[in-house]
Amino acid sequence: MGYSDGFVAALSQVVSTLRDEPATQVCVRIGSDTVCRSCPSLGAGGCLRYGMGVVQQDVRVAGVLGVESGDVMPWADLQQRVRDRVAPDDLASLCEGCPWLEYGVCAQGIADLRAGQGITYEG
Repeated sequence: MGYSDGFVAALSQVVSTLRDEPATQVCVRIGSDTVCRSCPSLGAGGCLRYGMGVVQQDVRVAGVLGVESGDVMPWADLQQRVRDRVAPDDLASLCEGCPWLEYGVCAQGIADLRAGQGITYEG
């Protein structure tokens, strides 16, 4: 489901780091972030494939989580916010238009988090 082999490898590395080191400090970003850097659809103005829809989705999610672009916190704290504030059924509105939504992996990830499990992505 990745956009390129490089994107899948970069996403796998980020997930591995966060899974293995939950105290890792993460910086909340509205717009392109560390994962996006490896996406072949990233252009100088942002996402060439999904445009401002990605930014609008980021704004919706940040609002629900009570964070702003530039906020820095441990990954474990951000995961706790997701556990407390997002249910799998919320993704239909939070992530409206996202092509990954239909695969159900994000809803399963939210369900896993709420069940006390960590992220389980295997690229």
